[in-house]
Amino acid sequence: MRTLIPERIAVPYLNVEVSRFFLLCVNALGVLVGLNFYLPQMSAHAAFLWPLLIDSPLALCWMTASLLTLWGVGRHDYPSTPFLDTLTTVAFASMVKYGLWTAFTLNYFVGAYYPHVWDYWGILFTHLVMVGEAFLLPYYGRTSKLALGVTAGWFLVNDVADYAFGLHPHLKVATTGPLPWVTPLLSLGALALAWYCLDGGRDDLRTT
Repeated sequence: MRTLIPERIAVPYLNVEVSRFFLLCVNALGVLVGLNFYLPQMSAHAAFLWPLLIDSPLALCWMTASLLTLWGVGRHDYPSTPFLDTLTTVAFASMVKYGLWTAFTLNYFVGAYYPHVWDYWGILFTHLVMVGEAFLLPYYGRTSKLALGVTAGWFLVNDVADYAFGLHPHLKVATTGPLPWVTPLLSLGALALAWYCLDGGRDDLRTT
């Protein structure tokens, strides 16, 4: 198991249902705040395109869905199935990718966002928390070739939609700068990290 979150911090959210419920509520609030940001874009596009628009809120939805599957199972006995492995992988990779994408974008175009308290610091903090939260998943989840392939396919479709068809998040600047090539690199990096971290670490926790 490879994760950035110490076990003493992860255990309450993985083993204690009250703490996990609190985390799920925070994630749900994050989804609502994120959807509010995307409302202008969503209203301008057909509903079937919305999953390609709402990058960070959708990542939080994947993460929340994965945490919900712990109920009644627990991390020690969490099963490995094609569906659960794919859910874990897409959740981990999406949280990492879009958390880092936002941090990079805010700082590359820092003049357009800083020093506004929410537009810079609030968004930066919440998206870095997303990256950190992803590292709860190695405590119980696994990946597989199928899961990595599905996630890679989803990222490819999303990246093409963003920069070939203009479905990337609205920016406060008139240019996308290096984002058309930085984003695919983040996709590859997030996939590589998912492969590296999601090795079924829960098996090692039976003795803890």
